[in-house]
Amino acid sequence: MLDLFYNEIIKEASFGRVDCGMMYNVLFETNVHGRIMYRINEKIKNNSSLLIPTLMIKDKDKFNDALLNYYSLAHSFYQGTMDDSINYDKSILTLLWNNATVDDFNNPVEYINRYIDFLTNSINIEKDTYSEILDSNINIQIRKEPLYEETPHSVYIKAIKDNLYYEFPIVRFGISNDTCYIYAVQQEKDKKEITQENLKYQKKIHRLLFKVNENFNENVKDNINNPENLTGISPSALAAITITLSILNDLGIKKVCVPSFLPVRYNAKEINFLVRINLLKSKGKDVETLNNIMHDYQENHEMIQRNISDKLLRYFRRLEYCFSNIDIKSLPHEVDSNTHLELSNYKSCNNKLLEELYLLTNNVKNKGK
Repeated sequence: MLDLFYNEIIKEASFGRVDCGMMYNVLFETNVHGRIMYRINEKIKNNSSLLIPTLMIKDKDKFNDALLNYYSLAHSFYQGTMDDSINYDKSILTLLWNNATVDDFNNPVEYINRYIDFLTNSINIEKDTYSEILDSNINIQIRKEPLYEETPHSVYIKAIKDNLYYEFPIVRFGISNDTCYIYAVQQEKDKKEITQENLKYQKKIHRLLFKVNENFNENVKDNINNPENLTGISPSALAAITITLSILNDLGIKKVCVPSFLPVRYNAKEINFLVRINLLKSKGKDVETLNNIMHDYQENHEMIQRNISDKLLRYFRRLEYCFSNIDIKSLPHEVDSNTHLELSNYKSCNNKLLEELYLLTNNVKNKGK
């Protein structure tokens, strides 16, 4: 496995494209004991829209031990989650770096050990409860995820009434050293055909979720670089995070870390776009058309990244405003590149819907490993 990592993966990552039977847009440079292993192509390095991290391997023996330990656990954990046409071993050692922050690239042994903890801290929860405000049953599940997702486990929440349903955004997380790392809150598209009756129910739940704005002072601002009113967030995502934090608190997990920027995932979108542009060039598209496409893409990509990082932070700042037991200890770049918060026992909440959702999970238990 080490030969595969050093002779193939980090070499291909220096070009931004790792071939695992499926092409992954993974870009980083590797420094082993002060020596660059494979230099980034100058054309790529001079691209100002790419933010290229360097994997700093300061103690190769410790790094190798951690990587092999991770590989062994991941190989078993994710078995059966990949198509047979994809190189499973290579994918395990490649996709690990998708979720690393710049700090993680500087301290890769610590990062790998954290992902080992994510795999070994198995959480198996399914709970059915009821929300009076939403007039619906609420099903909460923590599920195992496939290799290509940010984390090995995620929280899935669904409102149900009769045969109708509403799916909340998915909260992707992992647990290490009594700290929960929340990497993403994502609304997945419903792939099933939705009946008119179910669509009507979903719209009703969507309207009711706006009750999260009751008793909120719209003049309260976020204090990050580009202040935005804290009402400019998704009520369903706020609800999903509230339930997740309540589960964590019930399980005795008091610390939460929210990584703010994942450079490999950011670059992957940029590389995919550059591949598309080169394809259009080969088909003879004129310069003006290409420049317009590039300008529109760049604006859209930057907006998406701001939404990913800034909105995720604003969810937690909003919850800190609503709950007396949620305390943000540091923002990105104050201590490191993450947001850190701590939970204490529930005391009070100034919003009835969020309070109800938080208390729905009282005494939830982990069914075990």
